[in-house]
Amino acid sequence: MNKAIYALISLGLLLILSATAQEFTLDIFGNANGDELIDEEDRNYVQGILDGKNKETALSDANQDGKVDEEDLDQIKKIIQGTESEIYYIDAFGNASRVKHPLERIILVYDNTAEIIRILGAEERVVGVDSEGSSGAIGKYPTYFPQFIQTASIGNRNDCDVEAILKLQPDAIIIGTKTGCPYLEEKLRGSDIDVVYLETWSKGTPSLFTLACMLDEVDRALEYQEWKDGYLDMVAERVATIPEGERVKVFVDRPGNTTVVRGSGYSEAIELAGGINIAADLADSLRVDAGISSKNTLPPVETEWVLEQNPDAIIGLSWNGGYEVDDESVLKERYDEIMGTAGFGETNAGKNGRIYVTYFINTLGAGDHIGVLYFAKWLYPDLFGDLDPEQVHQEYIDRFQNVDYDLKEHGAFVYPPMS
Repeated sequence: MNKAIYALISLGLLLILSATAQEFTLDIFGNANGDELIDEEDRNYVQGILDGKNKETALSDANQDGKVDEEDLDQIKKIIQGTESEIYYIDAFGNASRVKHPLERIILVYDNTAEIIRILGAEERVVGVDSEGSSGAIGKYPTYFPQFIQTASIGNRNDCDVEAILKLQPDAIIIGTKTGCPYLEEKLRGSDIDVVYLETWSKGTPSLFTLACMLDEVDRALEYQEWKDGYLDMVAERVATIPEGERVKVFVDRPGNTTVVRGSGYSEAIELAGGINIAADLADSLRVDAGISSKNTLPPVETEWVLEQNPDAIIGLSWNGGYEVDDESVLKERYDEIMGTAGFGETNAGKNGRIYVTYFINTLGAGDHIGVLYFAKWLYPDLFGDLDPEQVHQEYIDRFQNVDYDLKEHGAFVYPPMS
């Protein structure tokens, strides 16, 4: 991408993201002023550091040599011009990592990663995908990811096939979760393959722009985010008119007698839709996944506590459903399970017919706004009488996922169906 085009894109990105509903920091070193892009303002900021006017920031050491100097100005200039051969970024573990630029041959792990790659129009660069194992493996969704049916498999993300990876000779393997392909960097040591860990499922927007920089597809990311933020900003403007005392109190019923708290994607979606998650402040404990400790955002909850809180609406999450299922009965089963919970029928939600079920993926990844729109319609049907979440969902599929898929004929995402 030449400098003039990049500058125009950067200006547009700045104007759009400055008012967006999803603000973030681009975790690429060289983003010295900590905003959403790398541009001349970052060079000016680094020059200010050298002149003693500005303080060093976490991202000001663009070339990661341990000091901020003239070489960082040169690195930022190359990033702006698109001529750098490698860039440094912060990975899912919070570590500084290096990756070749631009990436031309990539392997993908996790379905949310594949969605981002399609948004960026980079499907042809994919030489391998994960195709076996638990939910989220790209190869398990042939209807939704037909582009990758014939793509080489690297097996299960819990134990990626190193021999298959080496044979494919990718520039990088992009893993959309901390727990995917454990110890892969160690196993690939000595090869020229970069291992990129990003949380594409829980941090869809930051991951989108990080990958856009790695692939040199910032313009695609810009187009998508402008479209997405149009809907999020519309929701934000409308729910801002709702007095705090009139906001809908929501309980998120997660399978296994658990719920979600502040910090989870589901809770954020409830809040963006104008609701109040009654369990937002429940968890103080830690959870451990694959040896990684983190705040427990999915705590257990007793039915009696839910009844005491008397929610106005109950939204149940279902592990079953999605793009590969055409029968909504799998969601109805979950709905009936929640309706059958002792006492739920006597809550405000039960009495007023405000119990719903959503397929869990709707509020995750780069398409997380889709879940927000469904929630907004459920919580405030009068305020969002003109909103058709399914139509927006269809546009996402048609325009940004490049797949022939009709939601009126396929898929199971919400229950009861939107009228």
